[in-house]
Amino acid sequence: MRRWTLLVSVGLLAPALAAAEALPARAQHALARGDVRAEERLAARYDQGRGMAPDPVVAARLYRDAARRGSGAAQLNLAQMYLDGRGVPPDPVEAYAWADAAAANGEPDGEHIIDQLAKVMPKAQRERARSRAARYVELYVSDFSSS
Repeated sequence: MRRWTLLVSVGLLAPALAAAEALPARAQHALARGDVRAEERLAARYDQGRGMAPDPVVAARLYRDAARRGSGAAQLNLAQMYLDGRGVPPDPVEAYAWADAAAANGEPDGEHIIDQLAKVMPKAQRERARSRAARYVELYVSDFSSS
């Protein structure tokens, strides 16, 4: 099972790694050593198609990785992608949860997404979203935004 997970992970990262080769040497080095901000910038390039063809699926994967490592900006971008169904299937519960983590990490636009979703979500869905959001805040909120 671990071998399969590794193979899948490598397969999912191959486009991102190929794109990293097009980055300046300094950015490549930062990405290779796990620099979250470098990963955010690479995700934004894929998301917006700056210097490469847009690829929202790869952008979402990169944002998710940075979001799980505590990046409020990546959490906010990932929430927006789930809200829009861009690069990921539309999922208001995921959008809400990531927006809440982003807000807890100091991203004020996270509150805007939460408010927008809370107005249109049925009560049961809102409760699931709040439960998932609490878990994401516990797992993925860090002091990264202050560094």
